[in-house]
Amino acid sequence: MAKTSKFTQTLLASALAVVAGSASAAAFQLAEVSTSGLGRAYAGEAAIADNAAVVATNPALMSLLKQPEISVGAIYVDPNINLTSPMPGFAYKNIAPNALVPTLYGVYPINEKFAVGGGLNVNYGLATEFDDKYAGGFLGGKTDLTAINFNLSGAYRVTEKFSVGLGLNAVHAKAKLERYAGVALKQKAQALMQSGMPNAAQLAGPLAALPANTVISKLQGDKWGFGWNAGLVYEFNERNRIGVAYHSQVDIHFKGQYSNQFPVAAAQPLQAAGITATGGKEIPGTLHLPLPAYWEISGYHKMTDRFAMHYSYKYTQWSKFKELRAKGTDGKTLFSKTEEFRDSSRIALGASYDVTDALTVRTGIAYDESAADEHNTISIPDTDRTWFSVGATYRFTPNVSIDAGFAHLKGKKNTFKEEGVPFTSKTSANLYGLNVNYRF
Repeated sequence: MAKTSKFTQTLLASALAVVAGSASAAAFQLAEVSTSGLGRAYAGEAAIADNAAVVATNPALMSLLKQPEISVGAIYVDPNINLTSPMPGFAYKNIAPNALVPTLYGVYPINEKFAVGGGLNVNYGLATEFDDKYAGGFLGGKTDLTAINFNLSGAYRVTEKFSVGLGLNAVHAKAKLERYAGVALKQKAQALMQSGMPNAAQLAGPLAALPANTVISKLQGDKWGFGWNAGLVYEFNERNRIGVAYHSQVDIHFKGQYSNQFPVAAAQPLQAAGITATGGKEIPGTLHLPLPAYWEISGYHKMTDRFAMHYSYKYTQWSKFKELRAKGTDGKTLFSKTEEFRDSSRIALGASYDVTDALTVRTGIAYDESAADEHNTISIPDTDRTWFSVGATYRFTPNVSIDAGFAHLKGKKNTFKEEGVPFTSKTSANLYGLNVNYRF
């Protein structure tokens, strides 16, 4: 594969900065696994058995469900992420599009001790869209990552108070990323002209002539990865229990294609300027993307016949993610980019109240810690965020119920630099969830 310079590596690294963050959880992890959980800010998620959505967090909770049950729903994410910068042309509003996150779960109790279940949810993902003529197109063009998790689990009640669960995860990840020239090529051309190099004008000319919407890097690919999850639940009595859940790391080894729109006819001067031209031709490459392991401990306590409190602490091992490194099929490094993420924590506190036998209302608050320390990017800047949630469940019959939930996320104002460009980001999001549960 053609040799790339540090300048090209920087462009490629920006194009694959998929760990930039999301509006709903640390880095690019998504928290939206159920609508009932959304209404309490996912407080108590590893200890509450509302419906079949327990499959997503703690498989041991399936032992608490007495009938076969399915849960189908979706959460609509409406992010509001804006960037400001003192540099002309680098400010941008609404960099993240709206998204719909689907969920589907089913649980089947085999007998009083065994239960099996399965589910589908999106546990990692992000999307950002900048105009192709944006001045910072070399930092933030189009980024789209989706990781769909297919889960098959089993639960076993060891004693009347203690249950365990184990599950297998198959994750299909798909990524498509584009970066554009923006002002980068003209800046590079100016630097060449000022360098005093022989033939500087000849080298700088092709760069300065290329428009801002020139695709300087485009990558796309998809791959399967596999992992496992486990959980336990201990019931002190009918009103009090704790749950612990663990989800292993899933390694995604992308095999995809890289290309750009630099004309092959200008290959020689472009290479001298530190750019490899492909003329739109695709070059095969690989990239390892780890989806980190995490564990959660939760508690549920029914204080009265109608009122309950619940809480959670979640810890995600982002520190395992040290760098992004892409390689060609010949084993040569296309680029490497240091990430040095840190482990992140999430704490949540919630409450539920049974207004009637048919109606339950809930609320919650959570604090979600950023995984990015000093390595922020504009492809949705990661930041600490606070959740404010409300929700309800209405039971039409003993077998049919509907969940509704709403959460407002407020991100901490964040100031950082990327490739020397100063940015300030302001982040918020509204999440709307709706879910239908049916017991057989």
